[in-house]
Amino acid sequence: MSISTNLELAGDLFAGIRAEEEEGEDEKVEEPVLPSVPEEGNSRKRNYDSNIPDDPFDILEMEVSPPKKKPAWVDEDDENVKIKDVVANMVRARGKRGFKETSEKKYESELREKFSNVIGGTPDWADLDKKPKDEDEENELVRKTGNYLSGKSSVELPRRTLEYKQMLDLNSSHTEGALIQAIDFNPDLQVAIVAGSLGHLGSASLFQVDGNSNHRIHSVRFPSYPITCARFLRDGRKFVVGSQAHTHFFVYDMETSKETKLFVNKKFEKSVDKNLYVNPDGETFIYLDNRGKMFVYDAASLSLVDIMESPFPVTSATFNSDGTRMYTYGQTGEVCIWDMSSRMCIHRFADEGCIAGDVIAMSPNNQYLACGSRSGIVNIYDSSATSSREPVPVKVLSNLTTSVTALSFNASSEILAMGSNRKPNAVKLVHFPSMTVFENFPNLRKELKRILSVGFSSHSGYLALGDNAGAATLFRLKHFPNY
Repeated sequence: MSISTNLELAGDLFAGIRAEEEEGEDEKVEEPVLPSVPEEGNSRKRNYDSNIPDDPFDILEMEVSPPKKKPAWVDEDDENVKIKDVVANMVRARGKRGFKETSEKKYESELREKFSNVIGGTPDWADLDKKPKDEDEENELVRKTGNYLSGKSSVELPRRTLEYKQMLDLNSSHTEGALIQAIDFNPDLQVAIVAGSLGHLGSASLFQVDGNSNHRIHSVRFPSYPITCARFLRDGRKFVVGSQAHTHFFVYDMETSKETKLFVNKKFEKSVDKNLYVNPDGETFIYLDNRGKMFVYDAASLSLVDIMESPFPVTSATFNSDGTRMYTYGQTGEVCIWDMSSRMCIHRFADEGCIAGDVIAMSPNNQYLACGSRSGIVNIYDSSATSSREPVPVKVLSNLTTSVTALSFNASSEILAMGSNRKPNAVKLVHFPSMTVFENFPNLRKELKRILSVGFSSHSGYLALGDNAGAATLFRLKHFPNY
């Protein structure tokens, strides 16, 4: 039916009413003023002209809603699976799973809830109703938030004085034990892991980072496994925890809530100072001990792919930004540079004035290499000069008086955090490229405890310090607009 035909039909339908109104208007002297809300019984006294649209069937102005997106594939059998059906097929611990053995709840719904709790809602990639942003909206977002990918502010970071604010502790639940040994921020999500131990009990918790409530998303307990290190893998969906007391470590999948136990050769049982380092290329991660053994694992398959051996005991390692080079530092005060494609040591040099090395860190812009020793000295090298056998540091930082146990650069390479776990309040922030210490940090009413771990968020908006009193103190760095 054409639009003109519809309009003619509308005219025929309402023609009688229009004629009656025209006759009534000839007899009236004054047109009465109708109330805005008609009273009961007078509902027929309406101005039909104002209520008759030009297009009564809304053909011209009809809005066609886009078709609702559907999942690419749906398994109808999944809708009928209940929790009790899944538990019935589990051989281990049968009869000890409580209400789950009789639960009528759909297993699919349970998995969806668990996924949402761990990830923190529906991810953008899984939102079927997500509307694409037009170019103007994206440009506006860039204007407001700056360079989000690099984490850099449009203005250089001022030296000497740092604008910051202490927020609610990152581990708002304070259930990770007295020793907060590890803090790491997720590379993709606004989520952080805080791991620690109390006696022989290890615990790792995930928190939604906002500075106000820092909601705890999930916690994992590791009985008889005191955690000493924890890091996210580059995919942002798994994290690894390790312990100095054991030769095995765990990889935890946040989406499936499953943990995988990986063993290292038993003959290294007595080695200590174990640590984990994730390669920025996302393909591998390194598990090392202080005897110089470095175990290379594939991040996807979680299989051991190689064992690298240092000519000297190793206490710390760091990577350049693309993961092609690894720098190890050890008890002899020597630095070894490794090519990660051949997994061979291609160069060695001695850290100037160092008797025993503790921790090493490379800046994300690959310009600076920081070496912290047991004497409290932090030597800063220009990475281009490390090809020499005896490079000279461009700066010697002596602000700490006890062994340096924590070093970390922020994402923009403008701040170096350095700390010691030997005494309270032993933490300093260094401005780059001036390499001067910020005079107003820490400047808190209450003195910080012994710092065991340090971490910056992905784009430097937050700094977290883990201590020996069960707290992960969180600071908002106001210069950086992004998380």
